[in-house]
Amino acid sequence: MPGSWSVELVRVGAVLPAVLRALRADLSRYLAHAVWISPREIDPAIAFDGRRRQYLATALLQDLLDIPIQDGVHRIGIAQVDLFLPVFTHVFGAAQLGGPVGIASLHRLRPEFQGDPRDPVRTRERLTKEVLHELGHTLGLVHCRVPWCAMGASRLPEQVDLKDAAFCESCSDTIGVPADGERM
Repeated sequence: MPGSWSVELVRVGAVLPAVLRALRADLSRYLAHAVWISPREIDPAIAFDGRRRQYLATALLQDLLDIPIQDGVHRIGIAQVDLFLPVFTHVFGAAQLGGPVGIASLHRLRPEFQGDPRDPVRTRERLTKEVLHELGHTLGLVHCRVPWCAMGASRLPEQVDLKDAAFCESCSDTIGVPADGERM
């Protein structure tokens, strides 16, 4: 899918503007495509499942999709709520494979979720990797077998840590971004 595309970051609930600004800066370092922060905001309340005390990721994807979107724009929602899909206990994010929207959540990516000390640097790195992963899905990429590739599957935060904030050569060629995170 090389060609012209861009990334729109959308706040989903109570996400600090500084988080979105840092994410935009990080993504801009790894992608040779425009990244911007939308003035729009999505309220996650409609996706809340009282039994699970989590938020249904597909409902939030639908909310992101309901906002008119231009061709070539890949909209990624950034949330702090605990996301799930019916077949999983939790997810760090979700996306439409080959579609225009995805979502990533800070909730379980924060070290303090597992009882570890707060670590803003690690949290920022994890979020960047997760957003690159969900963006890759919107661009048609499936899970990659290269262990360090951003498109590797992750069920635990420690698995996110083992990935790089970059795509392997095959994935980067497919979506038209610099290989190994080196912006040209």
